Amino acid sequence: MFRLLIIAALLCLGACAPEPEWYAPPMQRATLRGVEPRPVGSVVSMDSPLADAYIVSGVLKGDPLSRWRWTSQRPELRFYLTETKGLKFFMDFVLAEATFQFTGPVTVRFSIGGKPLGSAHYGKPGEQHYEVEVPGNLLTASEPVKVAAEVDKVYVSPQDGAKLGFLLVRAGFEQ
Repeated sequence: MFRLLIIAALLCLGACAPEPEWYAPPMQRATLRGVEPRPVGSVVSMDSPLADAYIVSGVLKGDPLSRWRWTSQRPELRFYLTETKGLKFFMDFVLAEATFQFTGPVTVRFSIGGKPLGSAHYGKPGEQHYEVEVPGNLLTASEPVKVAAEVDKVYVSPQDGAKLGFLLVRAGFEQ
């Protein structure tokens, strides 16, 4: 019995510990109303890990390490802008020689929010760059800006019927 009392006393002593120090809870801050993190910015490269966040439609899934992705006839991208004045829209893309042999020269029409922005005719395959000043009334900083590029002729794959437009490299808005 004496042994049990000693063991019980030792167990009780082992359970005693100083009370932990008291800390005030961290300062609480309210979030700013109407300001949320934006998933996309003003420029995207297809080799970016965030590229899928910019794609609305018409851009095929590709190797995440590739610097370009195939598009269908009408790829559409979305951008968030912090400024709407004095911006130029640009798109870097490649007209693949393998598809160009079947389509020949192509015209690409660009639009923002369904409103025409401009067009360009391309008479040879290879790397292409399109750039145009954007009227401020086509842009908004309060919601995403959707840009589409529609090619007039596409290559249709005989194996799976896939319609291929061009290889998209980069696109966005710059000063």
